[in-house]
Amino acid sequence: MKKINAIYLSVILLLSCVVLGLVRFPARTAAAEITYSGTVSDKTTADKLYLSTSGGTVEIKLDSSTEIVNARFLLPGNSVTANCYTGSDEYWHASKITGNSSVGKVAIDTSNKATVKGTIAKGTTEELLYLVVENGTMQIKIDESTDVSAVKFLIIGKTIQVVVARGSDAYMHALSISDVAGASASAGSSTGVAASGSGISGTVEKGTTTSLLYLNTSGGTMQIVLDLATDVSASRVLLPGQKVTVNFYRGSDAWNHASRIVNNTATAAPEVSLDSGARITVSGRVTGDTTENTLFLNTSGGVMQIKLDAATNFSRCPVLLLDKNIQVTCDRGSDEYYHAVSIIAN
Repeated sequence: MKKINAIYLSVILLLSCVVLGLVRFPARTAAAEITYSGTVSDKTTADKLYLSTSGGTVEIKLDSSTEIVNARFLLPGNSVTANCYTGSDEYWHASKITGNSSVGKVAIDTSNKATVKGTIAKGTTEELLYLVVENGTMQIKIDESTDVSAVKFLIIGKTIQVVVARGSDAYMHALSISDVAGASASAGSSTGVAASGSGISGTVEKGTTTSLLYLNTSGGTMQIVLDLATDVSASRVLLPGQKVTVNFYRGSDAWNHASRIVNNTATAAPEVSLDSGARITVSGRVTGDTTENTLFLNTSGGVMQIKLDAATNFSRCPVLLLDKNIQVTCDRGSDEYYHAVSIIAN
């Protein structure tokens, strides 16, 4: 009898604990959240955020329900905080992503607008958009007033449509940015930016700068303006004696502007694997031996030969000019050469 009473007593105590909340069972529907902070990896896609944290890289799925707070720009190197929960697929899912985007503001002439379509290129930041369009690569400033309500977030390789106008700083500025699913890259020519035009071949002459190309042609020497919309992806080197073909158009300022420059003597560089563990940074001056594939850099320790690849980031130094002072970040390649990862103009 005492044993039965003890069992009844135990049952009563257990029920009391449940009622009073002293015994709790985990709720399967209330997923616990965890917060990760770090920088956006260049592996990030439209569906998944790769976040580099102090503990390693975290893969976080992005859903239509993900709340974006001041973090429209999920670009490599940007710092964000992600509130995550475990989904039914056992992946981390972002319930909220918070960033610290902030951009400047200048006067913009909205009376003369153009609409361009293209893909976001490497080098894009929260303040400057590199947009690959049909005739080249445009550099477009992003302001606090830029309307980004029609695009969830911006990542490298994404196709977008941008309404642009000229700012008081001479840059094209984005008035609005929107998603364009499957759109092909094309550019409007109402403002003269990225407009296609005549092509002419010649030889680069001394005196060429980052803003003006002196081209020796069969008809004499031409002066062609190099501006933010000039596509130099096929001619990263502009040294005296170099043979190039230039597509240009007549600007509203009556000058010829280069829309695209192609190095006529460039050959494709072989692909090699790079060891980022052997990364170095060097500074020096570009010498006249430099070619499209090899940078000869005169440093304090002598002249270095540094390979230039398709993956080299030229966003901070679009072209290499004779005697230009630059800073180069290099990785050791499987061919035993140093390869330029990124180049910055000093």
